[in-house]
Amino acid sequence: MRSPVSLALAVALALAPGVAAAQPKQAPPPPPTVSCDFFEISASSGKDGSIDPELEKLKKKFKKPPFSSWNTFKLLMKSEKQLTQKKLETIPLKLGKAEATLLGVVNASQVRLTISIDDESGKNFVNNTSTFAAGDYLVYGHSLPNNDGHLLALTCK
Repeated sequence: MRSPVSLALAVALALAPGVAAAQPKQAPPPPPTVSCDFFEISASSGKDGSIDPELEKLKKKFKKPPFSSWNTFKLLMKSEKQLTQKKLETIPLKLGKAEATLLGVVNASQVRLTISIDDESGKNFVNNTSTFAAGDYLVYGHSLPNNDGHLLALTCK
């Protein structure tokens, strides 16, 4: 016959693996986030072209088609948003709205996101998923009457 002390010790040893399993689990890491700058831009053609100083980093992009059909680029609005993975963010524009969702960070240096842009009447003119280098710029746009353009440029870090 076992003594009460040895019986208690046997029960404790038998339960020990279960005790370790009952410890609280660590919380999962927070979802990735990136900081993005959005630039709403009006584009037009004129005798003397110009680019707003805040858009100088986009000059190379503006020289390539389809943006090269315009030579004047004016900043309408700039917005900074923190994007969290799989969370939709709405960016109000002067001429509509944009919606962006971070899908993830790839190879620690690339951003993968979806972007959707609607004009002021609610008509969608961009619905795209892209992977691009952090710090690079994406530029989306569409033509307006009188050969003007409405652009949205963005960069994320």
